[in-house]
Amino acid sequence: MSNEQLYHPPPPSYHTSEWKLLSQGAEARIWIVPALAATASGTGDDADLNEVVICKERFPKSYRIEQLDRQITKSRIKAEARCLTRCRRNGIFCPALVAVDVRKGCLFMEYLNGCPVRQFLTQNAEHVGELETNRCKRDDDPSPASKRPRAESMNGTVSEINSKRTASMNVAYHMGALVAQAHNAHVIHGDLTTSNVILTNPPSRNDKIEGWTPLLALIDFGLSGLKPKSAHEDMAVDLYVLERSFTSTHPGSEDLVEEMFRAYKREGKTSDSVLARLFDVRLRGRKRDCFG
Repeated sequence: MSNEQLYHPPPPSYHTSEWKLLSQGAEARIWIVPALAATASGTGDDADLNEVVICKERFPKSYRIEQLDRQITKSRIKAEARCLTRCRRNGIFCPALVAVDVRKGCLFMEYLNGCPVRQFLTQNAEHVGELETNRCKRDDDPSPASKRPRAESMNGTVSEINSKRTASMNVAYHMGALVAQAHNAHVIHGDLTTSNVILTNPPSRNDKIEGWTPLLALIDFGLSGLKPKSAHEDMAVDLYVLERSFTSTHPGSEDLVEEMFRAYKREGKTSDSVLARLFDVRLRGRKRDCFG
């Protein structure tokens, strides 16, 4: 098989020119489907088939034995579908499952508008940095012309900086609460990052941050699984992955991580035990970082 075929396998047989490729990773492709026809083997009741949906296609892997590849794909699709269904039944915001085609390796899900939390936090941090830089420049400017507008703009700049920081802290808190709800339902996500949480109602410039409640949705359950309520180790690993996502992707986010854990501790039914396990998981992670 050529490299082109390896990295660009043919799409599902019911693919049309209206489908748009959103992203492709090592395991799956994400398509935007304008309207879902009755092509899959089973359909759900939570979403309208005439609405825009997402198709997550787990394409065949040429490096695996064909029978083994089919078994792995089938197992992972079923696990992802179960976790999505469990979350929806427990009031956890995530894409509604629309249809499943195990034979072709496709999951059809509700399309959620919004932006990844990673993008939102990054843009907020960059904006705060720019505001603080401009404020320092004005403070250092000795010219008389700068003195009059300096005081007038100072209050507005400080207010905007505080507003951006408050919004980021608010999002971090609700992320912790969302993860706690998933763990309360015995769902282990397996790949918790700020890229796999969607902010569906980012604030506009006219919104007052004090009265704004972020509406977050979990996505990408490709590595998820249902675990018994005693699986505190798996829950701690989930939190560790999310913590590392914050510290590696969002420098200086220690206050956000603390706020996230504050919400998790408050909302999680077994949070005390899980957070105690997290301490041990961190130690193992540091040993791997040091000694490989």
